[in-house]
Amino acid sequence: MQGQYIEINGTELYYEESGNGDNLILIHTAGTDGRIWMDAAARLSSRFRVFNIDLPGHGKSIPWRNWRRNRPTVEFYAATITEFLNKLSLDKVSVLGCSIGADVALALAAGNDKRIERVYAMEGAAKTDTFKESEILSTDPYDLARTFNFCGPMALKQNMEKLYWIRTSNNRDIYIGDLLAWNNFDMREKLKEANIPVILLRGIDDPVVSEEMVRETVKLNRKFKMHQIEGLGHYPMIENPDLFVTKFFEITGSR
Repeated sequence: MQGQYIEINGTELYYEESGNGDNLILIHTAGTDGRIWMDAAARLSSRFRVFNIDLPGHGKSIPWRNWRRNRPTVEFYAATITEFLNKLSLDKVSVLGCSIGADVALALAAGNDKRIERVYAMEGAAKTDTFKESEILSTDPYDLARTFNFCGPMALKQNMEKLYWIRTSNNRDIYIGDLLAWNNFDMREKLKEANIPVILLRGIDDPVVSEEMVRETVKLNRKFKMHQIEGLGHYPMIENPDLFVTKFFEITGSR
């Protein structure tokens, strides 16, 4: 695994690269960073060339200019990924994102970038207005119960604690901005015209993204399919990395 910085749209973006094979971009959840993928990425890199990215303002990546005044949008993060592909001259790419990362992946699918061959959107949907804005503005990254309640029964305790650490070590204002971007995301019309195959993944015990939300997304486009994963919640890749990666390889037919 090799970590490095790259200049993207006037700021420094951190990412880690590992493995060989088809290109796979990983996009993390709201208010966290690439560490949420760390264990899963090590396993995924046995079959993919993995790029594990810290979005701007997350983890080791520097935020965008005037970030305190200018809230992010899902489209802003999608544009960051597009520029990342440009800078590294990447082609034949798959994108795997979770939560707001899934929304970013769906926005990329809607953009019909010919370099992107497939999108895996996990714990996301075409429209994700799941929270009251007042709840978002008062959200507390140190709310341990909230973190644990979003996980499924197969989540490993030490990994739930790791998730809590990752969340609390990130910036609260960035986290709030992510949740507002998530809540305002509505890509339903554009996704009807997407030409990129999309597989929507959902942990059956996710209390945030309902099965109905995902099924309604699948109905938008004949290129969309859905798979559910037993025993996991909103953060499958860190709750139980071995279980998640095994299911991911089964679903995707990776060899």
